Amino acid sequence: MRDLVLDLTEYSVRAALLLYLCRDIIPLKEKYRSVGKVLFFLQAFLVSFVLSYFHVIDRLFGDAANMQSVSSHSLISIAVIFLCGFAAMDMLYQGGRLAKLYLLSVYHTIKEMVRFALHTLWLVITNACYMRLYDRAVAGELDPDGFMRYSDWIQFWGMLIFSAATALGMYVVIRLFRRYQTAPVTEMSREGLRFLLLIPVIGAVLSAAWRVLFYYQKGAEIEFLYDRHGSMYVVIPAVSVLCLSGIVLSRRIYAELMQAEEQKNGLLFYKQQLTDMTEHVRELEQLYDGIRGMRHDINNCVADMEQLLTGDADSGRLSLQTEREARRYLRDMKQAADSLALRFGTGNPVTDVILNRKYQLCEQENIIFDGELLYPEQLSIEAFDLGIILNNALDNAIEACRRLPGSAVREVRFRSYVKGSMFFLVVENTYDRAALRFRDGEPVTSKGDPEMHGLGMRNVRKCVEKYYGTIQCEAGEERFVLTLMLQGRGDS
Repeated sequence: MRDLVLDLTEYSVRAALLLYLCRDIIPLKEKYRSVGKVLFFLQAFLVSFVLSYFHVIDRLFGDAANMQSVSSHSLISIAVIFLCGFAAMDMLYQGGRLAKLYLLSVYHTIKEMVRFALHTLWLVITNACYMRLYDRAVAGELDPDGFMRYSDWIQFWGMLIFSAATALGMYVVIRLFRRYQTAPVTEMSREGLRFLLLIPVIGAVLSAAWRVLFYYQKGAEIEFLYDRHGSMYVVIPAVSVLCLSGIVLSRRIYAELMQAEEQKNGLLFYKQQLTDMTEHVRELEQLYDGIRGMRHDINNCVADMEQLLTGDADSGRLSLQTEREARRYLRDMKQAADSLALRFGTGNPVTDVILNRKYQLCEQENIIFDGELLYPEQLSIEAFDLGIILNNALDNAIEACRRLPGSAVREVRFRSYVKGSMFFLVVENTYDRAALRFRDGEPVTSKGDPEMHGLGMRNVRKCVEKYYGTIQCEAGEERFVLTLMLQGRGDS
């Protein structure tokens, strides 16, 4: 009965540690949000308990007649537990299968390596207790019944302490691992997951090899690995601790690399912000210089018109030549005024300059550029942030149009609207569907330096996230639609 209680407790603790590892690291699917953790716990507990307590593997593959079959059955049991856990996680949790494979591999490798690290110490202590008990029996201090009773006591309490120490060791390692797993595993790249999977896979291979090599049966004799190679008393615990350290340190290294990457992207982001700001200021200066020049030209034109009209004042009417000169001056004045007219007026000078600059660029390249945008001043969205979003979104749309063949329709359209406290911006453009690639639901640049050319979309995402917004991409047959939602901070 006490062995049953010990088994129930051990498998319950293991299942709880698996839940602890997954907590806040991988989200449950929406439909399992209320019962997912309970189902996953029950799966982890029941599969391990049923396989162990009812000897399912032995019944399926034959009784364990020798130590080699014991090792094989233990490996099969571990494989079944892993596959059942993976199937349950795939059903209950969000994210890709590689992320789920990584988490389960980390858990099972931690479990195996902690057991092997403590197993040597447990063997040394229990063997010393048995030898002490045997010496007392030989010396006549214990009768056979007393020897069996104490042997049973050593076996039970030894297993209880070993199980408790294993659970504690797993908890410590998992807690260290979670310290550096600050973001959900679903947000990690496939390349990062492959890198982090390396050490858990190595640990799993070592665990399987050790289980096979631990016992060797030659005829009626059974040799123990530690008896054949005494150095294994040191090698196995040392390798186990190194493997556990590798799991935690690799996660720490990856976290620091991602932090350095974030800092690098932040510097590039602010560099582009500075570049954009400089460009906006330069264009505004050009606009104001044009207005000042226009004012000067108008004064000259007025003076010239006065001179022309004064010359014909005596006749009481304009001569044909004077009329032609007056019309020419008026035409030149109109052209000068038209060159300073803004095609788009949004209610903010920053967004005005951006849209009109893109309009002039598209006119030069025969790209239709049209739309409607009203700056949402009431939502307290900074014009500079909206400028970064507009600049990059429109640049990507124009770049997609440039790649179309000459006979294709090249068109960029945009619109904005406000719903409550939310601001929506939609940018739509024609594009070559065959040339577009996606990664994680977003288009991937096809330019030679994806690190630099992909920066624009990352900057858009940073600005959108600043306002707790979302980005949605929709690739149709002929048109690509980018929809951005920003949560305003003011009252609508």
